[in-house]
Amino acid sequence: MQPDLPDLETLLCPRSYRPLRADGPDKLVCGEHVYPVVHGIPDLRLFDPPYVSREEELARVERLIGAEAGLDYEGLVRFYVNEVEGIADARQRQKSLAHRLSLRERAKHRLHELLADTAFALPSGRHVVLDLGCGSGEALGELARLAAIAGDPQPRVVGIDISLEELVLARKLLQQEGIAATLVAGCAEALPFRDDEFTFIFSPDVIEHVTDVDAYLGEAQRTLRPGGAIVLNSPNRYSLFAPEPHNGLWLFGFLPRAWMDPASRLCGRGPYVGKRLLSLAELRSGLAARFPRHVVRGRDSNPGARSLPGRLYHATRGVSVPLAARVCPMHNVVAVK
Repeated sequence: MQPDLPDLETLLCPRSYRPLRADGPDKLVCGEHVYPVVHGIPDLRLFDPPYVSREEELARVERLIGAEAGLDYEGLVRFYVNEVEGIADARQRQKSLAHRLSLRERAKHRLHELLADTAFALPSGRHVVLDLGCGSGEALGELARLAAIAGDPQPRVVGIDISLEELVLARKLLQQEGIAATLVAGCAEALPFRDDEFTFIFSPDVIEHVTDVDAYLGEAQRTLRPGGAIVLNSPNRYSLFAPEPHNGLWLFGFLPRAWMDPASRLCGRGPYVGKRLLSLAELRSGLAARFPRHVVRGRDSNPGARSLPGRLYHATRGVSVPLAARVCPMHNVVAVK
């Protein structure tokens, strides 16, 4: 099933926030601003992805498009990892492949885990849902299913990501699973959608990758309907209980930010670019500026713990819980407009 193309009445220029019009099959325009449509996917990004230039990415997309006709989703993922992604080490390729193939189930589990931890459920009614940073689209079908359970038999589901490569994989998955969704290439800091468009935004593992946290949260707030919510997670910069999730280095977040990239390279973990983990204080400050109604949850220990440390932790909750929140691995957030 071919994913729905965006409705140009609701898709806007991310620079002027004015309507776009089609200029042939592969171009959208708004005044002097021109945006390509790449193999059916509108490219409304204002800047390149952090890991690859636009020119190199387009060449990689062409290779994916050239191979996809004779492959199912798993076959296309294997082709991408082995022939396009550019990982030289065979063990790292296998690790990347296993990770990508596991996402079809892990993305659904993560969605339900975040909803449960933030105690959020979609209210009954009609829904327009955005997966902000959808990657290769593994959560889109489950978002549609949850909206249907909430009483909308035909919810509108949109996935946006800064990576065109990921969106090509997402389109293949949607076609194979028979899921109707709109896919758009765009930047989280400048969303190409109308004000008050979405009833729910799901945005996992994104906030640490954006170039401007305030712009990201501001765009989420702008495009949510009154009463709508965003659910997201934020890896904690000052975690004591887990390593940095992108390079696996313990206590990495305590380094000055200027030292992080050279330190990561020196430790053999590659460049540290396009990532900026937030502390609890930074996260709360950013949320307060855009979403006065928000809840931040850190990982808590089992309230029924029988061990002496567990009992002490819960016996001193007034002190232990706020302290643990500052150094736990992850913060989960629900924010309501």
